Amino acid sequence: MATRRKTSHAAMWKDAWRAIRGNGKRFAAIAVICAVGVMMMGGLSSVSVDLKAGLDEFFDGQSMHDVSIVSTLGLDDDDITALRGVDSVADAAGVRSESATTKVDGRQASATVTALNDRGLDLPYLTDGRLPEAAHEIAVTRQYLANSGKALGDTLEFSPDAGATASAASSASSDSSDEDASDTFADGAYTIVGTVVDPNDIVNPDGPLALVSGTKTVYAMFVSADAVADGDAPYTSAVVTVSGAADLDTYGTDYDGLLAEAKSGIEAIESERTRARTETVRDDAIDAAMASLDSQRKAVDAMPDANPMKAAAKQKLADAEQAIRDKVNDAVPDAQWIVRDRAALTSYADVKTEGDMIGRLGKLFPILFLVIAILVSLTAVARMVEEDRQLIGTYKALGYTRGETMVKYLMYSLAACLAGGLLGDLLGLIGLPFVFTRRMLKILYVLPSYPLIINWTVGVGGVLLFVVLICGSAMAVCAKSLSLQPAELLRPKAPKAGRTTVFERIGFVWNHLSFLGKVTARNLFRYKSRALMVIVGVLGCTALMTAGFGMASSAFTLIPRQFDEISTYDVMAITKPADHDDAQRDLDADAAVSGTLPLHLESGTLSVASGSSSAGSSDGDGTKLTAQLMVVPDGESVDGYLNLHTADGTALSLDDSGAIVSASAAKTFGLANGGTVNLADAMMNAADVTVTGVAQYYTGNVVIMTETAWRTAFDVDADTDLAVNADLIKLDGDADARIAFADGLASQDRYLSVSSSDKQMRDFARSFMIFFVMIGFIVAMAAILAVVVLYTLASTNISERERELATIKVLGFRRREVHGYVNKEMLLLSAIGIALGLPSGRLLIGGLLSMLDLPGMNIVPNVAWYCYVIAAALAFLFTWLVSRATNRSLDRIDMVGALKSPE
Repeated sequence: MATRRKTSHAAMWKDAWRAIRGNGKRFAAIAVICAVGVMMMGGLSSVSVDLKAGLDEFFDGQSMHDVSIVSTLGLDDDDITALRGVDSVADAAGVRSESATTKVDGRQASATVTALNDRGLDLPYLTDGRLPEAAHEIAVTRQYLANSGKALGDTLEFSPDAGATASAASSASSDSSDEDASDTFADGAYTIVGTVVDPNDIVNPDGPLALVSGTKTVYAMFVSADAVADGDAPYTSAVVTVSGAADLDTYGTDYDGLLAEAKSGIEAIESERTRARTETVRDDAIDAAMASLDSQRKAVDAMPDANPMKAAAKQKLADAEQAIRDKVNDAVPDAQWIVRDRAALTSYADVKTEGDMIGRLGKLFPILFLVIAILVSLTAVARMVEEDRQLIGTYKALGYTRGETMVKYLMYSLAACLAGGLLGDLLGLIGLPFVFTRRMLKILYVLPSYPLIINWTVGVGGVLLFVVLICGSAMAVCAKSLSLQPAELLRPKAPKAGRTTVFERIGFVWNHLSFLGKVTARNLFRYKSRALMVIVGVLGCTALMTAGFGMASSAFTLIPRQFDEISTYDVMAITKPADHDDAQRDLDADAAVSGTLPLHLESGTLSVASGSSSAGSSDGDGTKLTAQLMVVPDGESVDGYLNLHTADGTALSLDDSGAIVSASAAKTFGLANGGTVNLADAMMNAADVTVTGVAQYYTGNVVIMTETAWRTAFDVDADTDLAVNADLIKLDGDADARIAFADGLASQDRYLSVSSSDKQMRDFARSFMIFFVMIGFIVAMAAILAVVVLYTLASTNISERERELATIKVLGFRRREVHGYVNKEMLLLSAIGIALGLPSGRLLIGGLLSMLDLPGMNIVPNVAWYCYVIAAALAFLFTWLVSRATNRSLDRIDMVGALKSPE
């Protein structure tokens, strides 16, 4: 008995493998859907992890700071020693840096020159040559070499930038505070000895993030400590590494907890150190001022004691000394520390945003493919069960249990899931991360490498998810047949009873249909489940393609809409504040200039305001955004230069009670009219600013306020002049003439930055290559979805109706007529799916755009008519191709074999 049972089990397993070999097309369809779904789930998740891990590994390799400290009065060696004494601090180093100007291709450009510290913290990544070792050696970025035409071994010169702190060129990622224009580094020519990547800024200067950053190019340069002119000069900042932080994921919660502890320790010594630093600076200033009184003090001391004028002279001298002390105490404010972590680095925040975006896509797409996989498996297994109806009856009559009979179909589904899942894991955990991180993400960032981290939990979990659901659907299909008695299963299944269709009730329509039209109408209602699956499959395909092409259309119009609809000026030109008056006079005298708007521009940082409603929420909590701060002088108007309005078109106007914030920044922090946001300027002076309006702004994070509102927010008195350093310029002439005018301004030394609206519109498509690649990826997935679903259902349709199709062939239908008899149904069902998929795709765009949101970009859905046409045409093309492929199956139908009555 046991031997017989063992033999029967072996026969069942053989039968299961025969089913796989005999139903290869259905098996392949399930496997492909599973492979794509698992690839999307594991692949996009891996890309997200690899991107973040790439930055984490890069930071660890360069001993990147975990905390940085900037003091309004600089830092000294005692401050650095005190920082090293904090319990959770692993190391600390003082940093000397300087905002400078240099020549790039004959034009004046801004640079940040930083001396390498003796502790090896924030070490630039060397890509070519070597790091500077001698006093007059310097390392620069690849961007500087490309733009300047220089090479290793050439020399360059730079000079301190007196107006750096007031210009919009302030680097958002810099951790230094340039208090004055004193020479931090030795004068003279510096020899370029190496090419490096600045660890504070890994954004690709030619990529889309640089285009929408709202700041001008600032070249990072690094010199040796020997280049410092005065070794006793204060440090501009301090950088700190935290004990144990390098072993943790920089984006993980454990790292955040460790960082919070370290910051608390640093803040605990802040009061003592700022008080000591304030006293030191004031004492030095007093001593320097007192030196001017030395000659008078000596003269008074030399006077005879009997001289009646000596007492009066001494009192006068004491009064002068007290006046100096009072003046210095008033002029030198108390020192303040600004303690920041890596979140203040734009690159750090951008990588987190991109990684999270890709990870969210990895959760959305597998759901869609999982639904389609269930539909395909239901169709395939249901047809197999129907074909094996009599075999199942025989098994039951022979005494096989339900489980033994079901093994064949479960094995079939399981094998398809495992084969597809294994392929999906290979493509997703290895192939997709390789393509994305080593090809596409290099468009965004200049990270030297990305680790390949294989998350087997996600890979195995994705396969198990498909196995459970697809095998579960197979069991559900089998259970229905296995519930019947063997006698019922051994007899042919009775055909479905005919029903009157909706069209038959409409005499005018029905009477005007041809014979084939009437047959097609009846078949549409006869096979309802299969019709529904075709409609759903084509609907999903069309919706994805519509969404993909719609996003492309929205992105293509992003920059044109920005400059045609909102930023209607032609050129933005930034100077040093000291050079602005001369530049303004030249612009006013230029016949090509039709108007100018003088402004104060600088780079600022937005964060959650203390006590705001979002301070304790996940939205915006801990987030910092780099934004361009525009301050409009009193008496000036932005009309004609900036068309500020809300998303619904309501006009906005500046007032003195607060600031207008761009939509992208408002979305990040959940801001609305009347809300507050913390704004820090380039000197890290911070203030909570009231939001008076949220402006539709497609590229960049911008804060716009009047001079009065600026003075009120930052408590600037009327005696301090607003440092106007920029102009928005309107020009006459065509686009080429406007670009040429901007190039002419850029060649003048007085201009730090000149950007042309026409040039940005021309270069936009190239900069947003990564976005369009992502859209192409979505369309490709939609094509796979459509082809697999349509081919599976078309093949099943033919196999179910072999007797019917053989009959019409015997009746004399020609090949083309037989093709039309079947394909017309598929085309009509596809047309219904397309009609439903087009509006569904339009609804899907909003969700996908929010997931694909790039920092500083506010992509508003703007679907052109041709997007719908292309999506519909491609869906019809896929249907036609599948029909052509299945026509061969129609031609090979064996009429005699199909018409034989079952025994």
